[in-house]
Amino acid sequence: MRVVPHESPLLWTRGVAARETLSYLDRRGIDAEPALFGAGLSRRQLSENNIGVSVASQYRFLELAATEANDNLLGLHVAAEMDMRAVGILFYLAGSSPTVSEALEHLAHYSATTNEALVLEIFRYEDEVILTIRHVQEFNEQRHQFFELLALWFIRTLHMQTNLDFAPLRVTFTHARDAGQREVHRLLRCPVEFAQTVDSWVLPQRIMDLPIVSGDSYLLRILTVHADELLTERHSVTGLQSMVADQLTSLLPSGEIRAAAVAQRLNMSTRSFHPAAGEGGDDLRRNPGAAAAASRHSLPCTQPDVDQADRLVAWLFGAGGVHSRLQKVDRNNAQASETKTASGSAMSDTCPVRS
Repeated sequence: MRVVPHESPLLWTRGVAARETLSYLDRRGIDAEPALFGAGLSRRQLSENNIGVSVASQYRFLELAATEANDNLLGLHVAAEMDMRAVGILFYLAGSSPTVSEALEHLAHYSATTNEALVLEIFRYEDEVILTIRHVQEFNEQRHQFFELLALWFIRTLHMQTNLDFAPLRVTFTHARDAGQREVHRLLRCPVEFAQTVDSWVLPQRIMDLPIVSGDSYLLRILTVHADELLTERHSVTGLQSMVADQLTSLLPSGEIRAAAVAQRLNMSTRSFHPAAGEGGDDLRRNPGAAAAASRHSLPCTQPDVDQADRLVAWLFGAGGVHSRLQKVDRNNAQASETKTASGSAMSDTCPVRS
């Protein structure tokens, strides 16, 4: 059974689209730093495959990169050049499956090993098979470039793994597009509908039994065991992150941001909590964009351990998703300030988070 993460602003992705987009910009000599900074990502972070990024940051980076490249079809152009294998285990699970039908089942079941924010669902009809992408939760981020990149990656992957050239029946996107529709049709090679209620890829039923040329039942057994372990690990990490995020948010206004305070609220010992949270502890130092975003907010000067706060915030918010939680703190602080002003009390000084 698929493990679907509960609602959280900390949803994670391996960041393949961001890495491939960065590589694309670099090959063309396009300065990616403004887009990286705007998304709260660092070049070093994207150079390390074992460091994931927040889903919102990846969406934001692709949109900002399209602006920097002056290319409103950037996602498609990246997908047209990228190495299909860069997606990792999902590519190999599909590639070791015996048929297209089973490859799709593996893509759907194990999609969370690569991106926790999306759920791939399959609906089979007499003449067509519809794959829809359901969002675990909505983000206040444009995602045009990402979903167009994903669609072309999917089509190219099926072509490669069947060694056959066929076109989908149609592709639908939830986003609207005012320009470039002819080029989108040319690259996807099928009817494309924008501003629809769902993102979907529609395939002819007749291709479901096509063999995957690299199908390998022995390799598939090994990969599914590993993929099941990855799903379990991601579920455990997501659950702990969400609990810590809730406690951290409640502690920020009072300044009690120490790991010990968070651990106490979770009924954990500090010794047990540190190994769990420590794995991503240095992300903020590797991530000047996230640090800069954090520095635009302030914490009370009673906050006793800023370095520990840096580590907790970095682990929780990863590549630049500090905004969603800190915005809530801002609202709380603003309401408190209004109350104090109304009563004539003086505002206390605040000190910025150290990056």
